[in-house]
Amino acid sequence: MTSHTVARWTRRGSAALVLVLAACASAEKRVNQGLALEQRGRPADAAERYIDALKKDPSLATARARLQETGDRAVQEAISESASLGAAGRGAEAADALLRLDALRRDASAVGVRLGTPADYEQRRRAAFDRAIGDAIAYAERSGGSGSFAEAVSRLERAADRWDPGPAQRAGLDRARFEAQLGWAEAGMRAGQYRAAHERARAAAALFGRESPEARRALALQDEALRRGTVRVAILPVGSEPGARAKLPDDLVPALNDALELNHWHRAPLFVQVLDPRTVRGAARRHGYARQAASLRDAVELGRSVGAELVVRPAIDSVVVTESGVRETRRPARTSAGADTAYTVREGRRAMRVRVTYTVVRVGDYRESAEDHVWASGDTEFREAVYRGDPRELTLASRERDLFDERRAGRAGRDLIDELTRELGPRMERDVFERLLRDVR
Repeated sequence: MTSHTVARWTRRGSAALVLVLAACASAEKRVNQGLALEQRGRPADAAERYIDALKKDPSLATARARLQETGDRAVQEAISESASLGAAGRGAEAADALLRLDALRRDASAVGVRLGTPADYEQRRRAAFDRAIGDAIAYAERSGGSGSFAEAVSRLERAADRWDPGPAQRAGLDRARFEAQLGWAEAGMRAGQYRAAHERARAAAALFGRESPEARRALALQDEALRRGTVRVAILPVGSEPGARAKLPDDLVPALNDALELNHWHRAPLFVQVLDPRTVRGAARRHGYARQAASLRDAVELGRSVGAELVVRPAIDSVVVTESGVRETRRPARTSAGADTAYTVREGRRAMRVRVTYTVVRVGDYRESAEDHVWASGDTEFREAVYRGDPRELTLASRERDLFDERRAGRAGRDLIDELTRELGPRMERDVFERLLRDVR
């Protein structure tokens, strides 16, 4: 074995020794914490510290002995506590006290210490659980009329999840949960809270088979909540404010509107009915604002004309263009009259950051929400020619003339438009629909 190998193994051995010593120190610290908790009359917490110590160092005889003694004391304390709580009518707390005891016994067993229980422990445990389940069902039956549906559902779900109900008990819990959820949904309908009613009716229906009489009741309520709560929305074509319009590629606004109409606005969530974008676009053109942003008055008038309750009014109002790595090359040329001149070829990278601002207009009361914003960025390489005069006067080869041809040189712009549209479309879909749902009760 080389000296280098010996040194490497020595370092590894030293590191392992450090870890062992640290674990031992940590285990001793847990033992001391357990002793202090015993002194303060908290046997269950002390037992947990001894368990932690034995997980770190199973050879600690003191921790093992103290766990056995204080753990047995914790068992008796938990059983007494459960009995007292049950006698006081606090069935859920009595059942939970035994659940904590079960967890302590499992943890102790995992480190090799068995904490015993009285011979009739299983009967006591089952009785406590049965009482807690019965209390939850009774509470739900009593409190439904008083509107305490949330608490009733919470108690019933805890009973189903924690207290090991048998088949008959589970059926009773499901029936009680169904009635509580459906009662809650009906209360929501009376209060005009249709989305909440729809969700609670869905939870009620899920407790039984779809073809069961119970599920049909809940599904009928769902349908009614959806019918009453759905809002009719007209989403105007994206326009542009004058300050931003001059900086935008000519085709960006039409391309964005096409993408939104074809790929996004038809994916509205429940409770939002987006009116046919083609109908809305036609109405916008008749009102004379197909490309520019609509005013509040325009939005209300259009909404009334198409039967919308809400109108979304979007517009591009900020455009920031930056260029980087720009190189300029001056090239000689001749005019068609034979005069010497020159033009400049610029090439580099161009980035554009665009903001769409939108508001939601309530047609009925002429109210408008605060502004929301969606941002997107894109960049592309560009190569273009600049001439102080009319480039059509220059005598150029076709390859050079293409640099002045917006249709040919615009391929870079087309890439930029595609990138911005790919970003803005999904972001606007997500943001606008989330905003609209806030107007649905």
